[in-house]
Amino acid sequence: MGFGSSIEDFFQDLLSGVLQKSLSGAYDVITDSVGLLEGKISETPDQFGGGGVFTALKAISDAAILPIGIGIMAIIICYDLITACIDSNNMKDFDTAIFFKFIIKAFVAIYLLNNVFSLCGSIFQLGANIAGVAFNALFKNSNGNSFITSGTSESLINKSTGELLKSDEFKNILSELDVSDLFLSCFLSTIVYIISLAVMIIVLVVVSGRMIEILIYFCAAPIPFGTLTNKEWSNVGFSYIKNIFALALQGVFIVITLAIYVVLFNANVTNIAADYKSMTGALFNWICYSVVCCFMLLKTGSISKSILGAH
Repeated sequence: MGFGSSIEDFFQDLLSGVLQKSLSGAYDVITDSVGLLEGKISETPDQFGGGGVFTALKAISDAAILPIGIGIMAIIICYDLITACIDSNNMKDFDTAIFFKFIIKAFVAIYLLNNVFSLCGSIFQLGANIAGVAFNALFKNSNGNSFITSGTSESLINKSTGELLKSDEFKNILSELDVSDLFLSCFLSTIVYIISLAVMIIVLVVVSGRMIEILIYFCAAPIPFGTLTNKEWSNVGFSYIKNIFALALQGVFIVITLAIYVVLFNANVTNIAADYKSMTGALFNWICYSVVCCFMLLKTGSISKSILGAH
C-alpha cells in the first residue's frame, strides 16, 4: 500500500510539474509573440532586412519597371490627345484647349512617376505609424508594461519573475487531483503550448509575408501609376492604390487580432486556477481561441482588402 502511494505521489508530482511548465511556457510564448509584433509591425519597407532588400528592389524598379511605366504613360497621353482631336468633329471644330488639357495631363503624369516611390513610401509610413499607435494603445498600460502581465490575476503571475501559476491555491488544486485528471490536464496544456507556438510562428509569417508583398507592390508601382491620367485605364492605378492602402492598414488588423487573443488569454488564465472543472474548460477554450487566432491572422489581408474594396 505504501509503495503504491509512493508511485502515485511520484506521478502526481511529475504531472503537476509538466502542467505548470507547459502553461508557463505557453505564457512565455504569447509574451514573445507580442514582443515580436512590437518590433515588426511598425517597420517601413526601407527598414525591412536592414534596408538592403529595399535598395535592391528600388534599383530593379528604376532600371526595369520605371521605363515600362514611362512607356505606358506616353502611349496613354498620346492616345488621349489623338482621341480628343478626332472627337472634335474630325478636327473641323478644333479647340485649342485640348492642348492645355494635354499639357496638364502630361505634367501630372510625369510628376506622379517622378515621385512614385515617395508617394508609396508615405502611404506605408502612415500605415506603420497607425499600427504602432494601435499596438501601444492595445498592449501598453500607462507604465509601459504589457497588458498580458498587468491584466492577469496577480495570484497567478509573479511579476518580479514572470512565472505563471505558482500560487499556493493552484498547487492545492493540483494536489487534490488524481493521476488520470492530471494526465488529461497535462495533455491539454501540452496542446496549448504547441498551438501557442503556432500562433507565434504565424505572427512572424504573416508580418514578414505582408512586408514582402509590400516590397513587391513597391517595386511595381510605376506601371499602375502610369495609367492614372487616362479615364479608361485609371481603374488599374486606383485599384493599385486601394491595394497598397489595404496592405498599409493590414498591420492594424494584425494588432487587433492578437490583442483579442491576449484578452481571451487573460480571461482563461484567471479561470485555470479556480478549480479543476474550470481549468479543464479554460484549457479547451484556450485551444479553440488559439486555432481561431491562427486562422484570423491569416485572413487579415483579405479583411483589409475587403474593407477598402480592393481586389
